[in-house]
Amino acid sequence: MHWGEHLRCVLVPVFPAGWMHAGYPIMGHLDSVKEMLDMKHMQTTGLWGPVHELGHNQQQQAWEFPPHTTEATCNLWSVYVHEKVLGIPRHQAHQALKSQCREERIREYLKKGAQLKDWKVWTALETYLQLQEGFGWDPFIHLFSDYQKMSSIPKDNPSKMNLWAQKFSQEVNKNLAPFFIAWGWPIKKELSVELSSLPSWDQDPMRSYRP
Repeated sequence: MHWGEHLRCVLVPVFPAGWMHAGYPIMGHLDSVKEMLDMKHMQTTGLWGPVHELGHNQQQQAWEFPPHTTEATCNLWSVYVHEKVLGIPRHQAHQALKSQCREERIREYLKKGAQLKDWKVWTALETYLQLQEGFGWDPFIHLFSDYQKMSSIPKDNPSKMNLWAQKFSQEVNKNLAPFFIAWGWPIKKELSVELSSLPSWDQDPMRSYRP
């Protein structure tokens, strides 16, 4: 999908595949008409579901770590559109992003040992939200663009996760290895050594959860 292309959604009375699914066109239940066509409704209530599906259409295997991020990184588009276009802050855009819910989710994840098997959906999204809240949207925009130009990208999740950690650290000029390790990412020792030459991230939000 390229900039300037028309985006089509087809809504039907009986939709057997859940509530909505990505693709071209995006398919969904007829009950979604109001949130997709009523501008006032969009600006007050939002349209998380449809933008979530648009986010799925933007996901790229190069920076995706399935199954962990399949239902997580697509929500970056939902957060961005709600805040930048509709003026709805993330904690109002979806109840799962209320501050108390977010903090409890992180603590529960860490309590279980920060294992990747539990790093999915909202928990996985939290990693990206913390990076966005620390460094803004520009690093994501730049990296997503850079990834489209990269020719040699590993296929396995551990290697791809190390590549993302490396690229994001270089983009923001901070050593993010401790941050990703706190999230249970399989950061290689060699990468930790490499990134240690960068300034530390003093505002790392995961520090507040460490004993």
